[in-house]
Amino acid sequence: MKIIIRLLLSILFLTTNAKAFEIIRDTELEQFTLDIVSNLLDSNKQELNELNIYFIQSDQINAFVTGGKNIFINSELIISADDYREYAAVLAHEIAHIQGGHIFNTSIEINNLSEKALPIYLLGIIGVMTGSSDAGIAGVMVGQASINDGFTYYSRTQEASADQSAVRILCNSGIDGHYLINFLNKLKAMEINKFSEENNYRSTHPLTDNRITWIESSLKSYKQCNYENDNVLEKRFNLLKAKLYGFTHSYEETDSVYQGTDEKSLYAKAVSSYLRGDHDKSIENLYELISSDSSNPFYKELLGEIYYANSDYAKAANYQKKALDQIEKVNDLYLMMMGNYLLSFEHNDSIHQGISYLKRSIQINPKNAYSWYLLARAYAMIDNLPLANYATAERYFLIGDRSLSYNFAVKAIKNIEEFSPEWYRSSDLIKILEKEVSIN
Repeated sequence: MKIIIRLLLSILFLTTNAKAFEIIRDTELEQFTLDIVSNLLDSNKQELNELNIYFIQSDQINAFVTGGKNIFINSELIISADDYREYAAVLAHEIAHIQGGHIFNTSIEINNLSEKALPIYLLGIIGVMTGSSDAGIAGVMVGQASINDGFTYYSRTQEASADQSAVRILCNSGIDGHYLINFLNKLKAMEINKFSEENNYRSTHPLTDNRITWIESSLKSYKQCNYENDNVLEKRFNLLKAKLYGFTHSYEETDSVYQGTDEKSLYAKAVSSYLRGDHDKSIENLYELISSDSSNPFYKELLGEIYYANSDYAKAANYQKKALDQIEKVNDLYLMMMGNYLLSFEHNDSIHQGISYLKRSIQINPKNAYSWYLLARAYAMIDNLPLANYATAERYFLIGDRSLSYNFAVKAIKNIEEFSPEWYRSSDLIKILEKEVSIN
């Protein structure tokens, strides 16, 4: 099974403008989600190649699927889940949409119902996927409003199918399917006094009561779906929630919710103190956490990040290296951060080490534009301008600036080592971009 989670930076919020989606990248969040998804797929002997999972900073409880195999999960959905099995139930539901081909089928149904609405709807989806979220969301709303009630019913049918498939996926994975009902009950509480009967009819989701009835009916086919809690997963999930809460809520809110001295509370307050600017308190909490669990790499990563923010590059690199040594699955983010810390020393040995880490980061995720930016900076620091130009060309290609990508690729190939991998790639970029860029 090949699952790719492509995002951009570690727990930094990236946005194209003030109102656009804020995409979150965090290794702990990604790895926990990947472990759950892998279990759901492997247990059902299914594969989803090149599945993309994106995390959005939002105070709305929501998750959705867009064209292809793209799952979007709002941060508040994770925070609102009382149990990792509720989160797994949501993931199972979204996977069921993809496996059922609902996105593809929906596009066909839209075309059948309203050819006039289709271009508006598709422009909206394209806008969201390329980062133009203001126009994108507006386009989706206008497109949906243009479609008659036939599509609404069609979407409800898909929701019922996804709920029933989610039960099968959960029960086959050793996860109690009743937790899908538990999560829907949260949504039911939110529905009260929010939607009229008319609004519900036009909604793309059925009444929560109806969904619960369908799920209860499906669960009757799985008499042994009352599986026990996995204590290891539950602890991981609670720590992840605490961390995410600290990053997405105010210091006052975090301090009110996490009042104790347990690991969850220390972790949440370490994060919120860091964002508040009280780095000493954050460091104190993290040292206490490391003392209680020295095997947790995420505590060390955050500690390194705080030391880096305070220009203590030696400690930053030291703790990031420890995190890399202890993490179960090395990903592009941790390698990127280590490379960045090493560049800060500004001497040749460290810069060359940094280049090595950044190249490994890009090998794992060639679409990490920030790793390409750091690599270009590293090459410039050692006066290797041809490779700096090449890395810059790759970066601009990823962020969609075709003209600048072409210009830097042309600069690179003039002096880059002939027949090297970078030479071949620069040549490929030029050939690709010649068709797109107007050359004077």
